Amino acid sequence: MRVYADLHVHIGFSNGRYIKVPSSKTLTLENIIKTAKDEKGLNVISIVDFLCKDVIDETDKLLDKGKLELKDGSLYSEGLLIIPAAEIELRFCSNDFHCLIFFEDYEKLKDFRKIIKTYFNQIDFSCPVFRGQISDFERIVSSFGLLAVPAHAFTPYKGFYSAAQRVEEVFKKIEVFSIELGLSADSKMVSYLCDVQKRSLLSNSDAHSLKNIAREFNEVEIEYVSAKDVIKSIKENRIVANYGVNPKLGKYHKSYCKECNSSFNLKSQDLILCPFCKSNDIVIGVEDRISWLYKTENPVEKPPYFYTFPFELVQGFGQKTIQKIIDVFENEINFIKSLNNGTFKNYNIDENIAQKLVRFMNQDYTVKFGAGGHFGRIIFE
Repeated sequence: MRVYADLHVHIGFSNGRYIKVPSSKTLTLENIIKTAKDEKGLNVISIVDFLCKDVIDETDKLLDKGKLELKDGSLYSEGLLIIPAAEIELRFCSNDFHCLIFFEDYEKLKDFRKIIKTYFNQIDFSCPVFRGQISDFERIVSSFGLLAVPAHAFTPYKGFYSAAQRVEEVFKKIEVFSIELGLSADSKMVSYLCDVQKRSLLSNSDAHSLKNIAREFNEVEIEYVSAKDVIKSIKENRIVANYGVNPKLGKYHKSYCKECNSSFNLKSQDLILCPFCKSNDIVIGVEDRISWLYKTENPVEKPPYFYTFPFELVQGFGQKTIQKIIDVFENEINFIKSLNNGTFKNYNIDENIAQKLVRFMNQDYTVKFGAGGHFGRIIFE
């Protein structure tokens, strides 16, 4: 069977306390679950703040109340699978990067936290810092049988490739089965990179708000709806398709000068200067970063990457229009699937909206590129 999964979602507020600052008090476990099921249409969600004691305590309370179910180690809410995970900060050669770890069993997560909490700074907040060496991290991951995935790997801030050039430079004792693309990149952009040839690619939202859940998501072939089977499918490269925002719209797609606010492509990694004002205060864009990494002449074909519809970045799509679309399609994933296969034309949609959707499907629009932490925009001219 195939499921739709967003495997990187943050909790902002749990058990009466902020987990991630800044964030909204509405970004709670229960609201995330409701939004993922009812508004987004996901089958699987992974919440990456499960090392926090408050998140564990809140989960236990929901289990006691019967709002969550624990079966064979996996957490469920009325058919939605919730995979416990953590986003942690590691250091390699004085450079920090983020890595996701996924747990097959909720009770083993609790055991893991008890044993390793001395390795972390601020373990009860989002994205705790690992204080040991990479070799310590690898030993722990291996002993607990965890899946480790470099998070938002190509982005300039805490992305894996802002710290290293190759996976094997960093991880020497564990196998890295998958890489998370992050905003501003898709599978086509990275298809020639040596690191991705034998690894699955994940497109996850890294959502810090309810509206951004499933902004990126994955279509995964699995045998059973369980944490163990989803993780097994990632390891076996059984991602059927990736879905995400057009990378040109991503807020780090182009390189950016913080001095004169210009965006551009760098000509060389040896001379990182703004071509307009000659400043060296540059945020290196994902497009440039990818162009500098090790490549192969014979890339392996990756699953298709379909563009989601970033409502807030499209000219002429306000909240009323968005609600009209969701009312017709019931949830966002139904809408995205219909948009990509063209069947949305069979639905009763306002003619003006339908025309813009046709143009979006045909990529008949102008893109204002994203850069320097600012999202791009789709403009119909």
